[in-house]
Amino acid sequence: MQGLLSVLRSVGPAIIVAAVVCGPGSMLMSSKTGAIYGYSMLWVVVSAAALMWGMIVLSARLGVVFERTLLGEVAARLGRGVAAFVGLCLFLVVVGFQVSNNIAVVAALQAFGLPLGSDGSPLMPVAVLLAVNAFVIAVIYRFSNLYKPVEKLLKGIVLVVVCSFLVNFVLARPDIAAMLRGLIPSPPEGGFAMLLSPKADANVTVLQALVATTFSVAGAFYQAYNVRARGWGIADARKGMVDSLAGIMVLGGVSVILMSTAAAALHGTDVDPATLTNVSDVARQFEPLFGRYATLVFSTGIFAGGFGAFMVNALIGGNMLADGFGFGETMNDRGTKHATVAALLIAMGIAIGCQLMGIKPVAAITVAQASTVLGLPALAATLLYLATRPELTGARKIPRWMLVMASLGLVVTTLLTARTVLKLVATFAG
Repeated sequence: MQGLLSVLRSVGPAIIVAAVVCGPGSMLMSSKTGAIYGYSMLWVVVSAAALMWGMIVLSARLGVVFERTLLGEVAARLGRGVAAFVGLCLFLVVVGFQVSNNIAVVAALQAFGLPLGSDGSPLMPVAVLLAVNAFVIAVIYRFSNLYKPVEKLLKGIVLVVVCSFLVNFVLARPDIAAMLRGLIPSPPEGGFAMLLSPKADANVTVLQALVATTFSVAGAFYQAYNVRARGWGIADARKGMVDSLAGIMVLGGVSVILMSTAAAALHGTDVDPATLTNVSDVARQFEPLFGRYATLVFSTGIFAGGFGAFMVNALIGGNMLADGFGFGETMNDRGTKHATVAALLIAMGIAIGCQLMGIKPVAAITVAQASTVLGLPALAATLLYLATRPELTGARKIPRWMLVMASLGLVVTTLLTARTVLKLVATFAG
């Protein structure tokens, strides 16, 4: 019993990663996949989570075997310019998707019946965004040791998310046998190759988005910084394995719960998955089935998950920008805090502008997608480059299976990036 409690207390760094990955985008795509395909594509989210685990484990290992941070090592070996490029790419990714997180927080509150939609005053969403961003900024500057309160907050958020979604999962009474069959790989329409094809139809595009939101190289990259913030060293490498597994179980578990709930409640009904454009749409579809109170519990999970992703996403971007340019290695450094606030304010400004003008933040999301073209493969390649340094021998040596998993992850990331390039070219050409 004491050993179990010790393990639970040690879990934390990967929970931070899980919190940012289990955001509104991942929640929406998991639910839409269940509504479209039923249980048959559960294997996709499990496979994506396995790839994510491989990257997180490798990143955690690198975090304890090197004396410097990851971008600090890149700067020392390849030059400050390369480190700054990687940090800036990730910052741009974060800012673009932070705009989406701002919009998602408003959408999550809509599920509670608040007048935040297009039929209400545009000043209400603006007030919400100002309040949420102000709270996050206050937290960032309030604590000198930011890691501990952030970890505690996110552990609570993850608990709320899991418990909230479990309520509707139980009420939906999913087919357990069908869930188990869904773990056996089966192709979507058009074959397995369509999963990474830029010419996929709308339904397969949802699957592609599910993989992209579950397998977050940016989140995995930050795991090395989390374990350093925890004060772990080479003697704690085993803790990193356990922690990474716990984080992935949360990430994959939430996605499986959401997909199975939607499969049981929405698949094969007259609900058109194309109408599920944000997380509040999913909550509204569940209300006639589960009742108002159960839907409010579900919406609580949506808001909690959205807020967790909202906070950590900006922190990752700020830390990477600061470390890349050499003015902050940890989340406690002033440079990191200033860069994080910059990410928050830029994204909030764009989101508020979109709200006031009644337009969708397509441009910001397009910038984020364009940034991933260079950013995410660069992050995956950086992890592999550092993992294969010849001086990593003995206790510091990276196990071969980690290198294999990370290499596979790099291939998938590169293919997803190629898909993004082709889609962006088609968008601009049109």
